[in-house]
Amino acid sequence: MNSRYLKLTAAGVIAMNAVAAQAGIVSISTGDVLVGDRGSNLITNGSFENGHPGGGNVGWTPGSHIGGYPGSEVAAISGWTSSYDSDGAYGWWGPLGFQGGTIPDGSNAVYFGNSFASVDLAPVVGANGHVTFGGDPVFTHASGLDPISLGQTVGGLGVGDSYVLDFWVSGESNTGGFSGFGLFGLEIGTELTYLLLPASSNSFGAEQRYQIEFTADAASLDISFINWGHISNVNGSGSELVLDDVILNRAQAAVPEPLTGSLLLAAGLGLLGMRRRVS
Repeated sequence: MNSRYLKLTAAGVIAMNAVAAQAGIVSISTGDVLVGDRGSNLITNGSFENGHPGGGNVGWTPGSHIGGYPGSEVAAISGWTSSYDSDGAYGWWGPLGFQGGTIPDGSNAVYFGNSFASVDLAPVVGANGHVTFGGDPVFTHASGLDPISLGQTVGGLGVGDSYVLDFWVSGESNTGGFSGFGLFGLEIGTELTYLLLPASSNSFGAEQRYQIEFTADAASLDISFINWGHISNVNGSGSELVLDDVILNRAQAAVPEPLTGSLLLAAGLGLLGMRRRVS
């Protein structure tokens, strides 16, 4: 693991303060430890196990597949809605086996592929993995393709309540000449945030978890993961995206600390005094 990208530092917190209004995001942090509770997950099929036909990797984009990608195709992943250009986007759904790490939950994950694109602004990577630009970036695909995305609508949210989105990512890095970090998009509601896919010496990128805390501004929100492909003018072409174990939970409310013995005694004496005055 590259600890540069796995530690939330003071600099990372400062960077987030500048964009705290984005999608109601309160904080962005990274690490190896599972924070989310799978048992109370608000995301449908966040482990990508349900509906998989078995038999290894299948394609979740029913378009053309470049050499080495699955010939079999599945129109949709259960619980998720996809968007892509069928002329060139390619996605795997299954055990993968090429990302250089272990899938954290179940047997299957998803891979986003979209060939090459470029961006008109230089990315700035925060210590917490948050990627910012000097303005609104414009991504241009070499073949004119739209970005590839996978998402779902989550309902029943409490407006003004806090939620934590915890998920695992990996990505193509030191293979085929791709030597540096990459980036992907996370859209919550209508706000888009850019995040880092770290580089490593594995055939694919280091695996990493993100925890995104946000405040819901509507009872129903779309949550989508977006990939533009290899960003050809960013640090060795960067990464495409591997995603798994997507968990959304309501943030735990603060619990008042229990009264200490002296406070309990004081409270009891106060009640006794009140009772005597009443009688």
